[in-house]
Amino acid sequence: MRAVVFRGEGVVEAAEVARPALEDGRDAIVRVRLAGICGTDLHVLHGSIPMEPGSILGHEAAGVVEEVGADVRTVAPGHRVVASFQIACGACWFCRHGHSGLCDQHRMLGGGPFGGDLQGAQAGFVRVPVAEVNLLRIPDGVGDDAAVFVGDVLTTGVHAASLAEPEPDDVVAVLGAGPVGACVTRALVADGSTHVVVLDRDPGRLSALESLGVATIDVGTTNPEMALARMTEGRGADVVIDAVGATDAYETAVEIVRRGGRVVVVGVYSSQRVELQLGVAWVRGISLVFAGETPIHALWDATMERVAAGVLDPTPLVSHRLAIAEAAEGYDLFERRIATKVVLDPWA
Repeated sequence: MRAVVFRGEGVVEAAEVARPALEDGRDAIVRVRLAGICGTDLHVLHGSIPMEPGSILGHEAAGVVEEVGADVRTVAPGHRVVASFQIACGACWFCRHGHSGLCDQHRMLGGGPFGGDLQGAQAGFVRVPVAEVNLLRIPDGVGDDAAVFVGDVLTTGVHAASLAEPEPDDVVAVLGAGPVGACVTRALVADGSTHVVVLDRDPGRLSALESLGVATIDVGTTNPEMALARMTEGRGADVVIDAVGATDAYETAVEIVRRGGRVVVVGVYSSQRVELQLGVAWVRGISLVFAGETPIHALWDATMERVAAGVLDPTPLVSHRLAIAEAAEGYDLFERRIATKVVLDPWA
């Protein structure tokens, strides 16, 4: 089968690899119809997340169940499914209490040694362990290009919006108009927030979100702190969501939030460091919330229902649909911000 293979720092290629086989009675083999390229894949590509050369990349996939292990009952061959990017056990204390992102046996498709050495989903087929927990049926009427978002980035947006806990009249600032920020924005608007401001340095990505009725700020040309002050009679944003995962975004979030406001960090961080002036944060009464890995399993049923009902539609984010042979180009387009979201077809 064809798959996207990591060759070394900064290098990926499409290659022929062996098809995965069942290894446990709880496994399923999924024939992948669409796989997404995610910002986390760029962390892998550039060494922030270790990966052995020759490993298959990717953790976003929608497809059809091809084969199941002897202990799998809730999904069967022929079922359309989306895979969770995080592979949870479903049985530990954290999973039982709705915190699958903190699972005792946490693994991740295409996540390298720290993700349990599972092969990724940018391939013709992917093995999904604990299939009854980590696969979700796709309803009739929901296309693969929408469903693929539910196993990761769209549900992450729903998670961030819920952690923000905005009041009806709150000004909510979203830092980042990439896939995560766009999904956060869609979730906030769907939840009824009427004063959402999206900040980015890419005018194209900002303009794509204006149809949702949100305000936008190009931080390449406008000072974000001054802009938010003008919008809020000098107070600053009530809630700020860092959907970037870069230290300058985090620092901007702390600068533009009002006294007594809330900062939600949903962007992915690894070894970065910043200085936190504890006295300043304390006297300003800032609430700082780190989202951590999204508890996909607690939220994806409701997220899929909203997609099926048309309340959430992530498909406008797909800017490039490429054959898997064009994966290297897809990674390049995504990294250079020419692409908003790239999905790969393993069978094109």
